Amino acid sequence: MVDFAETVEDKKLQSTLMHILSGGKRIFRRFKDALSSDSEQLERYYQFVEEQNRKRVSDWFESIEVKLILE
Repeated sequence: MVDFAETVEDKKLQSTLMHILSGGKRIFRRFKDALSSDSEQLERYYQFVEEQNRKRVSDWFESIEVKLILE
């Protein structure tokens, strides 16, 4: 979430997200609630998470020497 927050161009929203990530309870819920004020950023967040997950899976397959064939 920090990696995504660092890419947010709206400095006020970025500051809010970083403050949320600095601690407290229900960080994930509060983070998403803050993003929900900007539907474009919320969608960009979901795409960011999907890309990161794909990269982690790809890296894992590579680490165990499994080659993926994508069509």
